[in-house]
Amino acid sequence: MFRKLLPALREFLATQAELAERQDLLNRPWEEEFLHWAHDGERWHLHGHLAPPAGRPRRSTTRNGWCPGLAAQRQRQP
Repeated sequence: MFRKLLPALREFLATQAELAERQDLLNRPWEEEFLHWAHDGERWHLHGHLAPPAGRPRRSTTRNGWCPGLAAQRQRQP
């Protein structure tokens, strides 16, 4: 029983962490302008146009590479 429960719990917590990271990024839209690598589900893209500020580690994507700007751009495409 516990052999199935532990992987399911890990998956649940990983999903919750991903959703929390996405919400954090949606609450900081200005960071979308900083250069970052984003994954669109198929490949990685360099996204943004400003160099990030020095000495301030920022994440413009989630651990899985989700980026709000790239996600919005994909939804607009037919």
